[in-house]
Amino acid sequence: MNACKFLLAGQLLVLTSYSFGQTLLTQKLDSLMDSYVHQRYFSGSVLLAKGDTILYQKVFGLADREKKIAIQPTTTFSIASVGKIFTATLIMQLVNEGKIDLDKTVNDYLPEWKIPNGNHIRVRHLLTHTGATNDYMANSDYDKVHATVSSIDDIMPFVVAGVTVKDTLGMEFGYSNSGYILLGKIIEKVTGKPYTIVWQERILSPAGMTNTYLRPEGFQAPAEATPYDLFTDKAYVPEKDSYMPAFSDGGAMSNSTDLWRFGRWFMKTIPAQTRQAMWTPYVMSRINSYYGYGWTITEPQGRKRVSHSGGSKGWAANFEIVPQDEYTVIVLINQYQNPIEVTQKVLDIVYTGKVENPHRQFTSSVIDEIDRKGFSNVRKRFRTILTVGYDYTPDTRDYTNLFEGLNELKR
Repeated sequence: MNACKFLLAGQLLVLTSYSFGQTLLTQKLDSLMDSYVHQRYFSGSVLLAKGDTILYQKVFGLADREKKIAIQPTTTFSIASVGKIFTATLIMQLVNEGKIDLDKTVNDYLPEWKIPNGNHIRVRHLLTHTGATNDYMANSDYDKVHATVSSIDDIMPFVVAGVTVKDTLGMEFGYSNSGYILLGKIIEKVTGKPYTIVWQERILSPAGMTNTYLRPEGFQAPAEATPYDLFTDKAYVPEKDSYMPAFSDGGAMSNSTDLWRFGRWFMKTIPAQTRQAMWTPYVMSRINSYYGYGWTITEPQGRKRVSHSGGSKGWAANFEIVPQDEYTVIVLINQYQNPIEVTQKVLDIVYTGKVENPHRQFTSSVIDEIDRKGFSNVRKRFRTILTVGYDYTPDTRDYTNLFEGLNELKR
């Protein structure tokens, strides 16, 4: 009997300790996000999970600011280039099935498109952004038609026109939406099906992703968030008209729960050898950051982190996994902010216990002062305003963003 009581007491102690630790983690994360809401006008969704357990999942702000409709846990956001992870996963599935060879060239699969340098650009170059394929979105003619394109074939002429002929393939990182359109076209060619169908059959359905799709339904809140160039609680500019169509290079609509489901499915279903190949750092993308097959690889605090971020007008997203500890962090925002910074601060709390709150956002803070006190008042107090609540000195870019923001708001 005494032994049973001792065992029960031990179990209760463990449960109490876990509950206390979970409560403390939640409090710290709440403190961090409260600071983001007040200092950065954060609007979006944040999820932290460990393995199959969601430790923290909350939403903040409005899906529609004009109608005052709050974001819900099911609200979808554009995940922009985070979607490249899906395309890379599909390619590796087909590699494992012997339908795609990473060392074959673009011309081996798509000879009919007569792609410049296509007899030298290999599939692995497209996955790692080292094929000098550039970005079709930079084509001024694409701006005129983007609202009407409905398939990868509609984009292919712009992709072909933008390819650069180089002899340094595989060595120089050059982020390329065009490269991932080519991967999508290769997927269509070898499967004989549209990219969207292959994606649905091979990823969305098996992963249980019921709220992820390529095209928005008109940004009907709260089902979908509206994208904003957001400056203050009172002053904002919606970016509905800036939406770009979504294909194999990214731009899908999703929410944090669906992305977490994808992460769990990926970890459990994709063979370890394939995951290792995708998470191998093949080329440096920036200082202390490398790119694999559809994933960015970093190693802060001695732990490998694999991720992909994305952003466009009115949207920002980041999806990150710490494979060693099976932590997943997902940040989705319906305005353009730095989602990677939010992710890192969340993981800093997990690994160090320290809450590092963000500094005030320069542009939003100054415009907020103008809204509340008037332009003349702010002009007189400007030097004083800069000394309150900032831990950095605004630079040229900050002032440029301020003036652009005032211009967009017709100030």
